[in-house]
Amino acid sequence: MRERFRINNRIRAREVRLIGVDGAQVGIVSVQEAQRMADEHGVDLVEVAP
Repeated sequence: MRERFRINNRIRAREVRLIGVDGAQVGIVSVQEAQRMADEHGVDLVEVAP
């Protein structure tokens, strides 16, 4: 099956528009900061619209 989304360390962007686990927009953050926040919440960081 073809992978549809990039996740975690496969994301190549420098910055992302981050949506929180509650669905609220967090804002534009570095991919490193977004990954740190995802790790804190125990979820994957997923790129849905490159």
